[in-house]
Amino acid sequence: MRSTFAGLQMGLRALQAHQMGLNVTGHNISNANTEGYSRQRVNLVPSNPYTVPAFNKPLSPGQIGTGVQVAEIVRMRDDFIEMQLRLESQTTGHWQVLMDGYEQIEMIFNEPSDTGSSTMLTDFWKAWQQLSLTPSDLAARAVVRQTGALLADAIRHTYTQLHRYREEVNYAIGVKVNRINYLAQQIADLNKQIVAVSVSGDRPNDLLDARDLLVKELAQITNIQAVTDHKLQMHISISGSSLVQGSHASKLALKEEPDGYRVVWEATSVAASFNGGELKGLFELRDDILLNGYMEELNRMAKALIDAVNEQHEKGFGYAPAGDADVGKFQDSTFPTGINFFAEVTTGKYAQDIRLADHIMAADGLKYIAAGLDKDGQKAPGNGDNALAIAKLLQETKIDALNGSIPDFFSSLISSLGVDSQEAKRMFANQTVLMEHLENRQESVSGVALDEEMGNLIRFQHAYHAAARLITALDETLVTVIERMGLVGR
Repeated sequence: MRSTFAGLQMGLRALQAHQMGLNVTGHNISNANTEGYSRQRVNLVPSNPYTVPAFNKPLSPGQIGTGVQVAEIVRMRDDFIEMQLRLESQTTGHWQVLMDGYEQIEMIFNEPSDTGSSTMLTDFWKAWQQLSLTPSDLAARAVVRQTGALLADAIRHTYTQLHRYREEVNYAIGVKVNRINYLAQQIADLNKQIVAVSVSGDRPNDLLDARDLLVKELAQITNIQAVTDHKLQMHISISGSSLVQGSHASKLALKEEPDGYRVVWEATSVAASFNGGELKGLFELRDDILLNGYMEELNRMAKALIDAVNEQHEKGFGYAPAGDADVGKFQDSTFPTGINFFAEVTTGKYAQDIRLADHIMAADGLKYIAAGLDKDGQKAPGNGDNALAIAKLLQETKIDALNGSIPDFFSSLISSLGVDSQEAKRMFANQTVLMEHLENRQESVSGVALDEEMGNLIRFQHAYHAAARLITALDETLVTVIERMGLVGR
């Protein structure tokens, strides 16, 4: 026989179930703007019925329902989209670093502009060309020296700025590695908490959201592979090497070397490999694009400029104004040739150390500018053949080390920079569109829609009121049974 108070228990379960629905709805509304939060949903199922015999089925008793119960609180998340987001985050992070890097390099070169190296190179060429017309003009010689010094300063400044930017990129690598260590430890700690909750049969939804948010950031920094086991622990590796294994997090370490940080696994000192994300972009920017790219190309150009100008300059002779104490030496056939215009560089860093020779920069240095070429043993003051040869060298002559002229080489370098920069911008723009598409898809599954939550709020509220009315009705029935039926027979 069914219990007299079974209906009250059914109403109580209904109150509790729909109160849970109200609480979850309130939790969703409260976290509508919380980053990384996934919408939660209450799954209600009928509670277990019980069997009672019936008059028409004495051998096959019927079942009577006992109401409703909360089966679980589900976290709305699409794991497939989440996996796609992690993969595309790596590519997006990589191209964003390259795009920002190329923009910074373009600002350093500052081409075309009135203060860029190409303008300084043109002015230097024009100065030699003018000097070839008036080799005895001290003003023309002063312009050659001034434009040469400005050109050297421009190249040196550009190289120095590239070097400083490379140091900033190297520092950023260290910051990202430290961030990986921090995120890995946080994920390991969350794994431990998640296991503790899940083994008791509960769903650690908010902890899972917190972990996914950390993994999302980690995926943007580097290429990761993430696997979740049956205990809801997430195991993460980088290029096949374990970073997080359950509640244990491995650490990366920085090794300082002359050319910048090298990243190794702290426990084994084995070099770590990064094949995606911001770290891949930073290493590519530091080593391939800067050190072995634009810095090396600028160094090649500076070396070719120094060698070519000095080689031609050594063939010429200078000029001594009337009354100069060295005038006899300049007219003497034994006057030493081999005068350098640029100072010799012994460090191998030509773009970093390029400057005019000391004797050119001296107070009386104008006379050492070799504008003339010896003709039949005669050093005529009005000879400007060497200045013309240097002008042609700077503008037209193909230099073997550069496979072209100096202006063409530098122009090609700047053009390549522009092409690379546009490619990075295009790839980043494409990735941004793809990421927005995936995030919108994930938001449609996991995001909190306030209109929908308000509907749920009203739905659960009415159900709660109905359950309360059920209890009230049953209470009135029991009052009739207990208080009024007891008067019979008195």
